[in-house]
Amino acid sequence: MPLFTVNNVDVDFPFPPYRCQEDYMGHVIKALQLKQNAILESPTGTGKTLCLLCSVLAWRVTYIAKLQLNGLAANVNIPGLDEAAGNNQQNDRFHAIPKIIYASRTHSQISQVVNELKNTIYKPKVSVIGSRDQLCLHPKVMKIENSMAKIHTCRSKVKGRSCVHYTNVDKKINDAIFNEILDIEELVSVSKEKTMCPYYSSRELLRRADIIFMPYNYLIDSKTRERQNITLENSIVIFDEAHNIEKVCEESYSFEITSLDIANCIENCQLTLQRILDEDGSGDTSGQSLDSNELTKEDVLTMKAIFLSLEREFNKLEVKGTGSIIDKSTFKNLLMSINVNQDTKGLITEVLQKMESVLSLSSGNKLVGNTFVVLSNFMQILHLTLDQNESSKQQYVCYVSKEKKDPRKKGSTWVDKNIESVAPVFITKLSYWCFSPGLAMEEFVRSGVYSIILTSGTLSPLNSFSSELRIPFPVTLQNPHVIQPEQISVQIICKGCDGVEFLSTYNNRNNPKYLSSLGNSIVNLLRLIPSGVLVFFPSYGVMNNTIASWQTSNIYSRMLKIKHCFTEPRSKNEMATMMSEFDEKVKHPADGATGAMLFAVCRGKASEGIDFADMHGRAVIITGLPFPPKNDPKVNAKMNFLDQQKRNRSDSLNGQEWYVQQSSRAVNQAVGRVIRHKDDFGAVIFMDKRFSFRSNIDELPKWARGFAKVNEQFGSGLRELSLFFKRHVTRVSEQETEVAEPAKSSSRLSNMYDAFKSTERDLPKERFAAPNLDDSTHEFTPPPKKIARTNKRASLLTSLNDATSSDFTFTPSMSPISSRTVTEYKTPEALRNPKRKIRIVSKKEKENDLGTLSEVTTFEGSNTKQCTSMSKNGEGLGKTQSQNFSAQLKSSLSNTEYAVFKRIVRDYKAEKNMVKLIEDLTELFMENHKELLKGFRTFLNNKDKATFDVFLAEKGLL
Repeated sequence: MPLFTVNNVDVDFPFPPYRCQEDYMGHVIKALQLKQNAILESPTGTGKTLCLLCSVLAWRVTYIAKLQLNGLAANVNIPGLDEAAGNNQQNDRFHAIPKIIYASRTHSQISQVVNELKNTIYKPKVSVIGSRDQLCLHPKVMKIENSMAKIHTCRSKVKGRSCVHYTNVDKKINDAIFNEILDIEELVSVSKEKTMCPYYSSRELLRRADIIFMPYNYLIDSKTRERQNITLENSIVIFDEAHNIEKVCEESYSFEITSLDIANCIENCQLTLQRILDEDGSGDTSGQSLDSNELTKEDVLTMKAIFLSLEREFNKLEVKGTGSIIDKSTFKNLLMSINVNQDTKGLITEVLQKMESVLSLSSGNKLVGNTFVVLSNFMQILHLTLDQNESSKQQYVCYVSKEKKDPRKKGSTWVDKNIESVAPVFITKLSYWCFSPGLAMEEFVRSGVYSIILTSGTLSPLNSFSSELRIPFPVTLQNPHVIQPEQISVQIICKGCDGVEFLSTYNNRNNPKYLSSLGNSIVNLLRLIPSGVLVFFPSYGVMNNTIASWQTSNIYSRMLKIKHCFTEPRSKNEMATMMSEFDEKVKHPADGATGAMLFAVCRGKASEGIDFADMHGRAVIITGLPFPPKNDPKVNAKMNFLDQQKRNRSDSLNGQEWYVQQSSRAVNQAVGRVIRHKDDFGAVIFMDKRFSFRSNIDELPKWARGFAKVNEQFGSGLRELSLFFKRHVTRVSEQETEVAEPAKSSSRLSNMYDAFKSTERDLPKERFAAPNLDDSTHEFTPPPKKIARTNKRASLLTSLNDATSSDFTFTPSMSPISSRTVTEYKTPEALRNPKRKIRIVSKKEKENDLGTLSEVTTFEGSNTKQCTSMSKNGEGLGKTQSQNFSAQLKSSLSNTEYAVFKRIVRDYKAEKNMVKLIEDLTELFMENHKELLKGFRTFLNNKDKATFDVFLAEKGLL
């Protein structure tokens, strides 16, 4: 593998790195050498994960070398080694070798990281941390659906040494296979072969691991760290996919409790008591006995009394209106009033844990839902409320509200069915919201971490991270992309095809004119974009309302003719099914469609964590700015909290800045779906005028910001996109061929790259070549009022009714062709400057047919009223062209089709609606008479010809 030096550290990399990869590794190593924190943004497809692994492990090797050298000889000095290891201060001493904790969002992402590690020369000892849901092999425990019940049942079997998988761990954990790099699936597979427990094997591997992988909610939650024996001291903590880290930190330190939760806790006490009484009376049917020394009736009765007192005090909370902010100490004072304090917290927690254990062994494990979660959450509430110091308490807001019980929702626990009939219509909820993600990061620092590295493909804007997380991040980086300028098009389109302004504000998003314009404009874009398209809306509500509006008109049905349409569901299970269908329709479209389109939501499941590479995501369309809902009390409370913080800390965000930032990060995450590797290509299309504001452009990722082009009119954006995708037509064809003949991934990427390079050689050097036309010639707007003219050519309608089938005979070059015929690829220059025969004509002869169309009033056979006031030269040339085309139409179309065509022309003359004209012509001609479309151009209004040219080019007819 290539070996190169970055900041005095030798890094083995699988291939010669790009410049942006060298920069990324240099910043990682710099942070470790200086023992500082870093925020590093590098777009998807730049090899971020590989760079991160190689640079961290290379520095760690250097650090170990320095430690070993210091152990062999005192005061030895090897030039460069001190600098490489980071020991630049004379009084600094080396600690134990730092462990690496690598956290990402999900286990599937962690598996991808582990597989990247296998591609390197580095072979550290690895441990992947997971839950029993992923790792347990005991057949009885696996059948238990409730996670907490699964935990306590597992512990019971481990304590009784009745699980053979667990007892084999100590015997076989030192086998050679466990020195290899295993992802979570491989760990499970190997453990099955050896009849070992993967869960406890991973915990044993953790003790000796050099690098530990886990989801980052495991790392942030202090209780989970404690249960998993994860220590932060002297650890290099890496948060990959860290764009949501602030939200995760805040949620981990927040809680909500309702009057229904407390009622459930009371019922849990009653059930536990009944379980003990059954055991005392030998009425137990579970097959598992209880140890009376573990939990007594008195313990449970005391716990029930505490919950009854809590319920009584909780119901005394005063709620103003539907909800209001109350004093931060309210809940703590409420607990203290019933003798729940720092002294009694330990005993209460111990009893709750024992109750969980008893409930998990209840008859047949019939408990479902969140029975255990309620008790576990209460323990977390005690920890957050009673262990706080005054400084931490200032980072919270306490909110109490009355919520109407939703009768459509099923009970969350087994007890709901017992208490729902007597529960009040309104439920009291107390929310204790943490608004400072820095509390989690400050705890990391207090625990003695070596360094914290946050990285993701979309972290912009970076300037607020240090302020929000309340720890310094001296090392920052915003990397460019590895792609070439020709592979990306970023278009901001301010108006629709009918001239209506795109503005998805709260007051305008339900405007029928706006919705119609947005839908019709997307229909036009779909004709240009091959394969898969993603359309992102600000929220589920906006998405559903918009689609419903399109379905009541013909817009949605027109979309279905071009793309198979899918809508992002809220359910995780439904999402997996939908994505499978989307993938199938992208690869194998049917019924004349050219691919598939997914309607999705910013911050939704499709906006992150799903790989829409290559043909699955050729374009991302953003329809609006996804601001958080201002009528949400939590959003209002957060903004007010930040405004107060700003008064005390000048470097803090204020409420409005945070509000805008949330929108920007959600947009950037959606934008990241379009380019997934170095050979990918695609377009980002913003369809909201506000994206043209300088402030919003500056919030885009650095790699996309430089390509953004503002189009005041729809036509110019349409033209740019038409030329962009025309450049890549060969590449798209190559992909579609590979779908028909599956190949290995590496081969496919290589072929795509070669196809792109072969196309690139024939392209102009400018980034966005475009016809030399004004934007106005492309906008779908009604033409100006006609001016009376004297010399005109024959109108189309006149020619249609004068012509007969015997007037014209086909030549071989005019014979109909199959719609599957492969058209010749033409470069943008050829499109801009086609070779045409030139005939010098008078100014009057240049006038369009549209004025003459208005003079046609009768349509009976071939006896049509003739146009008047035609010059001799104009009549001879114009009428011949018109009549020849008309004769060609009559000989090619059936009588029914011909009547439809005349109706289309009448509608165009009356309405001047170019969108509708293209739709109608496509439906009539594209299947069997594609070659006739080009001839229609002669009879268009001059203003509409440029738009029609784009349409013809997209269909391969120009």
